Amino acid sequence: MERGSNFPNGANAASAMATATATTPTSTTTFTTTATAAVPPKRKTTMELVQQRFKSDEEVQLIFEAYQIIGQEHVEGLLTLVSSSKGGTYALVSFTLLRTPLTVSNDLKINKVFPINKSFQLTKDAKSSITQQQFDLSTDDERPIKYYYHPIKTDMESVDYEEFVAHIYSCKKSMSSAETHEEKVLNFRWLDDYREIGEVKQELKKRESQYIVYRDITIYCATWNVNNRPCWENTSSLQPWLARGENAPHIYAIGLQEFETITKIMMLNSNQLQMYTSQWIRKMMENLHTENGIEYEELMSVRLSGIILAIIVRKQLRPHILRCCIHKVPRGFLNAVGNKGGVGVSLQLNEANLCFINSHLPAHMENITARNEDYGIIENDMRFEEEGRPFRTISDHDHIFWLGDLNYRIQEPPGYQRPGPMSDASTFEQLLQYDQLRNEMRHDRCFRGYMEGDIKFAPTYKYDVDTDTYDTSEKQRAPAYCDRVLWKGKRIEQLDYNSVMEIRQSDHKPVYAIFQVQIKTRDEAKYKRVQEEVLKAVDKRENDNQPQILASKTVIDFGLVRFNEHSTRDFNVYNNCSQQVDFKFKVKDAPINDICEKWLRVDPCSDSLMIDSERSIQLRMLVDPNSITGLLRKMCMTRGKCDFDILILHVESGRDIFITVTGEYQPCCFGLSMETMCRTNRPICEYRQEEIKELMNDVSPEYRVTMPREFFLLIDYLHKQGDRLRGIFQSYDRRKALSAKFNDVRDWLDTWSEAEFPGTPETAAEALLLLLDLPDQALLEPFVKDLLISKSKSEAMELIALLSPPKRNVFMHLCMFLREGIERHDYELSNVASIFGRILLRSSEYAMTIDYANRCSEFMRRFIYIETSDAIVGGNGHGGATGPSLQT
Repeated sequence: MERGSNFPNGANAASAMATATATTPTSTTTFTTTATAAVPPKRKTTMELVQQRFKSDEEVQLIFEAYQIIGQEHVEGLLTLVSSSKGGTYALVSFTLLRTPLTVSNDLKINKVFPINKSFQLTKDAKSSITQQQFDLSTDDERPIKYYYHPIKTDMESVDYEEFVAHIYSCKKSMSSAETHEEKVLNFRWLDDYREIGEVKQELKKRESQYIVYRDITIYCATWNVNNRPCWENTSSLQPWLARGENAPHIYAIGLQEFETITKIMMLNSNQLQMYTSQWIRKMMENLHTENGIEYEELMSVRLSGIILAIIVRKQLRPHILRCCIHKVPRGFLNAVGNKGGVGVSLQLNEANLCFINSHLPAHMENITARNEDYGIIENDMRFEEEGRPFRTISDHDHIFWLGDLNYRIQEPPGYQRPGPMSDASTFEQLLQYDQLRNEMRHDRCFRGYMEGDIKFAPTYKYDVDTDTYDTSEKQRAPAYCDRVLWKGKRIEQLDYNSVMEIRQSDHKPVYAIFQVQIKTRDEAKYKRVQEEVLKAVDKRENDNQPQILASKTVIDFGLVRFNEHSTRDFNVYNNCSQQVDFKFKVKDAPINDICEKWLRVDPCSDSLMIDSERSIQLRMLVDPNSITGLLRKMCMTRGKCDFDILILHVESGRDIFITVTGEYQPCCFGLSMETMCRTNRPICEYRQEEIKELMNDVSPEYRVTMPREFFLLIDYLHKQGDRLRGIFQSYDRRKALSAKFNDVRDWLDTWSEAEFPGTPETAAEALLLLLDLPDQALLEPFVKDLLISKSKSEAMELIALLSPPKRNVFMHLCMFLREGIERHDYELSNVASIFGRILLRSSEYAMTIDYANRCSEFMRRFIYIETSDAIVGGNGHGGATGPSLQT
């Protein structure tokens, strides 16, 4: 399949390439060597390799070389026409060639499946300037997919374009003809094993024999035409009909016909009909097999006019039934009323698909053709549909059970003399040779492929009601085996098949059949082992054919990380594949919306690696005022160890590499809430990350102190500075770089140091503002909204009184400190009110409102300047400059 190459694989090819000086794609040159080489095994043809990707009942009709253009890349492939003898349909399967020349079937990767049905289209496109050798394929309202082909084929087994198109149109024509045939239903379900499922499922399907086992279950099928007799008129037990056999069955399929007259059914409303149905099912449930306390439950029931089918299962079997759906096909009057027709239930038990049909076919001796036609329509129109899945027909199931009043009669020849009484078994055998159903089945006119057990019981119709006497009315209808149970499928054994003479409430006798069925079941242990092997094999193949890089580390450990301290780590990425590789760090979803968290920086974010090259990537860590809140929030929300980040290194057209960034954050007072700091019993620096996380998540009202020591230390220092405080609260911006002495102040606070303060009044003021601003929640939450709209100091004080003790005390002491500074003229009232108001009433919700800044400032003025009780917002903002300090 490699274009321009005529050399086979093996030693001779290498020798030829080494000695030839000029070779053309069409040349035929003989090369000889003196060395004796082992004869290589015969290489499989392309057709043989493609055929290996399909099942035994699926045949590859032809292959056609085609390629696609994806971006700037030409992707070589094959289009394969495949037929299924089971489905009777054709499809076009598109393969990508993972490598050329093709040597093993695993180098073929399915990328698209086109069923050749009514909607399938092949359209030639000659408008492109790239090439005229192109065409589009589409089906089922999907967007067309463009394919290109080479003017000269390179594989002798491949057909040319004209032959390819001719075959496709021929198949489509045959499919269109089949779709118009009344008795033909096209089956494309075989494509489910290949359509959009990927290599893993395909490989698992091929290796089913390694993990599938078969479990025995008992299925009990029962049918009875109740002759329009209501449930409550039947006072006798149904156990002689429903509780036969030695062991309790796993599944019951119970069918009734004529549970009420069609006239009465049309007069009843839906609630009344549901009541009739429920009463019959309740009667069934009360008369099931009883053995060792086995419990049953109704799985599903379906009704069509007077036809009911109820599926009842053991309770412990219910979790193994993966899906269940119903359908009904009305026949009878105008082919729509439903006094005749069929109902069905489809279910999946473990890995097996089971189908149960209950039908009531046309009556009377002469209506053989009508019965056959109704059977055919029910067979074709019974389609079980589930949302998001292709529909299933009856024949799509592994095990099928068809029961009901099929109404086929015994057509005795004129003048025939029965050999004995109807109670004699030899009479049954003689009568059965004239049974219409068996005769029609023998000639493939109905129930093709179905089986029926030996009949060892008397005809089940027609009896005088409440007797065992055949019809004595004027019509004197001939006895017949109207009530039957048939089956279709593998691994089904019939254990019993009989009628019940002692139930006499109808002109029909009930019939039952008991089956032992080997159900296809997945051995989970074996499946897990096979799945792991398949995943490894598929991963290896994908990895071998994907661009990939190696990272020298996938865990980057920053060790101990401290607030406001830079640290860096490096790792290398290597390109060890045979092509250039482009990589980039993937942007994460909201709320991050970036390649990494705010406390991390990556350089470079993207790059290209040539073959056999490497690149160093640097990670920079800085937990600062702009990122500390996010880090502490992440710590609180993460169970167990909290990594700093997980980076996604995306390789173009390859697999992502996950880089874990880890380390230990050294707790610091900056970013912690006042409540958390009041719960500590030792300096913050002595706490580990997990310990401080526990304190942060503590919501109890218990505190060791009522005001953080760190806050007190800063206020105390500033209070003692006197004139040195002048002008220190001029502005504030948490985005600005912190002062050189800041980390010394951090350590002084985190250690509760008794040493002299290591900074200046300016660094103390900076630390105070950050201590108030960095916690996740503003100091005056949860009352910020109410405080912003409060009208007076007294109204605000009522809300402040409701704050936690740590928050309330911090606020009151801060106001007292600020007011005394203003009274000494150490700083400007307007600056202090604006800065501290926006910090204490911080709110992303209200920050963008027009008067937010004014409201914050006015609120602070009430507490740090205005002494008039209940001063109203909206005044000139001035008042007496003297007065008593705030009491706490």
